[in-house]
Amino acid sequence: MSLAGNVAVVTGGAAGIGYAIVEALLEHGASVLIFDLNGVAAAEAAASLLKQHEGRVASCAGNVTSTSDLVAAFDSAEDQFGPVDILINNAGFSTIAPLMELTEEDWTRVMSVLTTGPFLGTKILANRVAKHGISANVVNTSSLNYKAATNGLAHYCTAKAGVSQFTKVAASELGQYGIRVNAVAPGLIRTNLTESAGLTTGLSGQRFLERTPLGRVGEPRDVAKVVAFLVSSDAGWITGQTISVDGGNEIRGLHSYWDTALEQAALEGA
Repeated sequence: MSLAGNVAVVTGGAAGIGYAIVEALLEHGASVLIFDLNGVAAAEAAASLLKQHEGRVASCAGNVTSTSDLVAAFDSAEDQFGPVDILINNAGFSTIAPLMELTEEDWTRVMSVLTTGPFLGTKILANRVAKHGISANVVNTSSLNYKAATNGLAHYCTAKAGVSQFTKVAASELGQYGIRVNAVAPGLIRTNLTESAGLTTGLSGQRFLERTPLGRVGEPRDVAKVVAFLVSSDAGWITGQTISVDGGNEIRGLHSYWDTALEQAALEGA
C-alpha cells in the first residue's frame, strides 16, 4: 500500500489521533502538512518527524473555522510538495455538561470546529482538485457518538452525526470529480486528552471495557491504520462510509460519560 507522491493536509495533526495519522501517511510515502491551532506543537511535531522523513513534512498554524487559514495551509503544502490530494479533517474538541447546563458558547464552538471545519476544508480541496484535474481523498474523523447518544455530550453527538451525514453528501456530489469521501468513527482512544479527563481509567475505563468485546482501550495507531487504508488505492471502491474503529463497543453501546463521572466523584467523596 503506497502513498508515494501523494500530498496530505492533516488538521489537528500535532497530537493524539491526528499525529498518529500523520505518522501513518508518512510511513506509506506521502508528504504531509500538519495543520493545527497550536502552531508551536505543530512545528515541534514536524521537526521530530523530519528526522525520519526528511523533506516530506511541514507545519502550519491556523483555525479550521477560518477559510483564510485553511487556504494558507493548502498554499503552503502545494508550494512545498505539490497539489494536495489527501485531506484529513481531524481537528476537534469537546466539553461535557448535561443539556440543561450546556452553554450556548460551548454548543457553538463544538459545532463550528467539528462541522464547519470539515465543510470548509473539503470545499477548498474539491475546488483545487477540479482545477488541477486530479483525483483526491477526504477522511473525516467522526465518532462512535454519531449514532450512540451519550448523556453530557449533546453538542458533540449532534456534531459527529453531522460529520457522518456530511460525509455521505460530499461523497455523492464529489464522486464525479474523482474525490472519495469517507469517515472513521473511533471509540474510546487513549490520548493525552482522554487520559487527563479520566475517561480511560477508573470507573469510566472499567465501564468501557465491560462494553467492549476486544477488551481494551483503543490506541491512536488503531485509527491511523484505517485512515491510511481509506486514502489508498486499495480502498478505491469505498466512498460515503463511516467506519467504526471501536473494538466492538458499538455492539454493546457506550456508557454515559456524565453519569459515570458523577458516580466516580461520589465514590471518591465517600
